[in-house]
Amino acid sequence: MVSVKTIPDVLNSVGYFGPFQIIFLVLYIGRAVINGAIAFQFQALSIMPKIICKSDRCQLLQEKESDDTIICHLESEEWKFDDSHHNWLIEFELYCDRTYLKGMGTTIYFTGFMVGVSFLSSLCDRFGRRKVNIGLLLGYLTAIICLYHTKTLTMVYLLRFLLGFFHSGQSVGIFTAFCEFTFPNIGALANILCGASFALGGSVASFLAYNNRNWQDTLWPLIILQTIVLCAYSLFCPETPFWLLAKNRNSCAIKSLNFVAKINGKLPLPNDLKFSNCDEGEKQSRNPFSLIMNNCTLRNAIMRLSFAWFTVSICYYALQFNAGSLGDDEYKVMIWMGIVDIPIRLSIVYFASYYGRKTTARWYFTVCFVSLGLCLAPNVSAIYLGRLNLKSIFVLIGHGSGGAIFSLLYTYTSEVMPTLARSTGVSMCSTAARVASILSPFVIVLNQISGSLIYFISMTCILTSMSLMKSIPETLNKQLPNNIADCEALFHGKSKIEQI
Repeated sequence: MVSVKTIPDVLNSVGYFGPFQIIFLVLYIGRAVINGAIAFQFQALSIMPKIICKSDRCQLLQEKESDDTIICHLESEEWKFDDSHHNWLIEFELYCDRTYLKGMGTTIYFTGFMVGVSFLSSLCDRFGRRKVNIGLLLGYLTAIICLYHTKTLTMVYLLRFLLGFFHSGQSVGIFTAFCEFTFPNIGALANILCGASFALGGSVASFLAYNNRNWQDTLWPLIILQTIVLCAYSLFCPETPFWLLAKNRNSCAIKSLNFVAKINGKLPLPNDLKFSNCDEGEKQSRNPFSLIMNNCTLRNAIMRLSFAWFTVSICYYALQFNAGSLGDDEYKVMIWMGIVDIPIRLSIVYFASYYGRKTTARWYFTVCFVSLGLCLAPNVSAIYLGRLNLKSIFVLIGHGSGGAIFSLLYTYTSEVMPTLARSTGVSMCSTAARVASILSPFVIVLNQISGSLIYFISMTCILTSMSLMKSIPETLNKQLPNNIADCEALFHGKSKIEQI
């Protein structure tokens, strides 16, 4: 009987980055584009269209004030919206005394995300990655189709809550599944590509909203793409061997790995192969949450990482929803945010792979801090470089840096958690991030107090996060910990977690 003691030995045998992983990666990225487009959809579909004046008083006010202000002082017969776009702002009258409802749409989405990440991710650890992920993809598709047919703002809010709910489980569950079919560095690359794709989804949302007259037409491309992702995942992605081994299902793990080997053109593993499993105490634990909270090392790590997640969420989403106050066209700024995010997120791949997760996170936190600080310089909005003013450019850099750290933290957190609590650990940190996401759409309220307040809050959180993350160990070139003993060895510098 052959005994394989390390996961890298198995992955080398069946292929750790072949056609199977490429197919999985394409599905992962496609899902992220859809999620990004839906997440920022309410903002893109609630941008104020141009106002066409029908009276002299309207034209006089238009020379002095912005359109979203003057319509609140005019009679309905004195103006009308440009009919080139029929979005949610027009259909549900989200202006004047109903402006606050624009922020509610995104807040409800991330409330659903927070509820979902607290509940659904643990299901992946308990019932398996494949079953739960297929259910989440199907639920997400159903909610998009229902959104296409909705007629009331209440139903829009309800469906966006459900979309956020299903989005959360997909983000953690599919990421965890991919990481368990490859090496950590490949998983880190995939997650950063996913983050760039999520940012691109925001640009897609703005592009679709700008180029389609009716808001329903912006959903058809997303419905088609989500259907493709669901069908392909069902056909090509088996249950992960990590989870099967954690549940002591050795023969099923071999079948899963042989499926990967077949697609990658590798020889199958022998049926009498025997793997090492998790500790007995972890097998008997039915609650992944208790594995983390009952261990001091993991509990402290989750608390420190959770605040880092909260920080990057504040930096990322608050700046995204603040796009309308930068002095540039909001459609244009949203599109540029997605475009600029891509190279910044991709750049973190190099640094995280060669200098480590911890050092790279510190560097990008510093870039974000400096960029936000420069936004506070006097008259920065009046200086233009090309088509954008200088403040918008600094915001784009800070926004992109925050998004890059966001992608890195998904990988970093999963690499310090044991197998039976990996999804749960990531979901606990993600819950902290969603608290910040829920608050972010109301940045407009902070702007009424002071336009600089959001920058001061973000910069303070960045400094605190950099301090808290000092005790988190480096995970570059380390195997994924399979049990709590592996985690203790990783945190305390022992030799049980070998380099790969």
